Amino acid sequence: MDSGTASAGIQDAPLPACVPLGRGSKTPRCSAAAAAAQARCSTKCPLTLEVPTFNAESKPQHLSWADLLPDILGVVSGRLPRVEDRARMRLVCRSWHASSRLHRRPPPPPPLPLLVLSNFLFSSFGADGALTGTRRVPLPAGELASGDVRCVGSFEGWLVAAQLQPNANCLSGDIGCFLMNFFSWEIIHLPPPPPDTPLAEACSRSLPVINGSGAVDCTVHAKCLMSFHKVILSSSPDSASSCVVAAFSFHMLTPKLALWRPGMTSWCVCDGSCITAFSDIAFYQGKLYMFSMLDLDIFSFEISEDDSGLIVSRIEHCVMEKLPKPNGTYIRRSKIVEWHGKLLLVVPFFTGAECWQNIRKIGVFEVDLSPNPARFIEINSLDGDCIFISPCSSKPFCVSQYDGGEDDLLYFIDSCIFPRRNAPHYDKFVYSMKDGTVVPFAAAISEKNLQVPDGRPMYPTWLFPSE
Repeated sequence: MDSGTASAGIQDAPLPACVPLGRGSKTPRCSAAAAAAQARCSTKCPLTLEVPTFNAESKPQHLSWADLLPDILGVVSGRLPRVEDRARMRLVCRSWHASSRLHRRPPPPPPLPLLVLSNFLFSSFGADGALTGTRRVPLPAGELASGDVRCVGSFEGWLVAAQLQPNANCLSGDIGCFLMNFFSWEIIHLPPPPPDTPLAEACSRSLPVINGSGAVDCTVHAKCLMSFHKVILSSSPDSASSCVVAAFSFHMLTPKLALWRPGMTSWCVCDGSCITAFSDIAFYQGKLYMFSMLDLDIFSFEISEDDSGLIVSRIEHCVMEKLPKPNGTYIRRSKIVEWHGKLLLVVPFFTGAECWQNIRKIGVFEVDLSPNPARFIEINSLDGDCIFISPCSSKPFCVSQYDGGEDDLLYFIDSCIFPRRNAPHYDKFVYSMKDGTVVPFAAAISEKNLQVPDGRPMYPTWLFPSE
């Protein structure tokens, strides 16, 4: 579609998954019930329900809120799409809190994702499909005292934070990185970049790129400055040592890929020609895949362990067929996402300046790596899912679990260059795979919340709570 098909008068996109509302209501019924119950009930739930029951002698009795059956509470919880509403429900009383923790079959669907901005403000979906105003994620005081903190990634209920020195500029590099659980505040510190490590302690290897040109140098205890741009996790850090952390650093125009797992005292830092044209990274079937905007290349990194910890053991250039694209368009801001065991490439095609009004089409392609050359296979439906895309986190979400959910939508929030000012700008839009329409969303999030004082762009991330 061309820019004329965008609906400029629509302020917010459809809610990806919603609870059916009563006529004229702007709050989900279950959400309102939980909030009202919380307001009325104390910790011990002394209040009674208005509906009487009768014993064997036909004397009326009243049940307390705490006596609601766990199965009923499970149904109510499953009808609350927002994580805040589920938290309010658990706070009503001890009985409701305990019931919410019981193993229920089937378990309630996960709540809708949250949008976390780089400065740890976050926003959630309201009943009308709009993202609400921002609230701040509470950070532990000790982490705030160590310097400027910004969000650079997420995984399930975990956020990834990078730290700058106090009052440092964007040239200083980061002094640390840590993982924080959004709900429990648990902190896992990752090793800082080691600019002062003696080179004698470094352990490095150079690997040629299979089916490609050049090589990648991988060094543990590398002496370098890093500015974390995007950090991803292979699994939850709760899963002991199986979690692998991959970080893309872009400092002083020098891109690097860094790897870490629990137990390592330093990062394994990789640099090479294929990393220079970085566009996106994702874990898929035990490997790390990197998409390069230059020539639309895809590289796979096999990761193994030696005495130094994690190390890259093989790098392969995945030879691809030519990506089909509409005439007169160019490609920017493509993302790779795992979806139901498949590796997807999400590609916006632009006809003019890099902004949502000039999107001709967004193609979603399955990357079939089995043949040689590998193929891009376009898909036209997400089978009940939407995909939420941001610079630091992209993931599908099953909206068909909720009544009234609209699927086959791509929720984008990503940076571009503002055409008139040549300055960083953020596009916030939703693309429908069904009819190719593009509409804006997140109108309540102002541009000032997407910039930091020294003008560096901020990188929002979608957070996907599991409960």
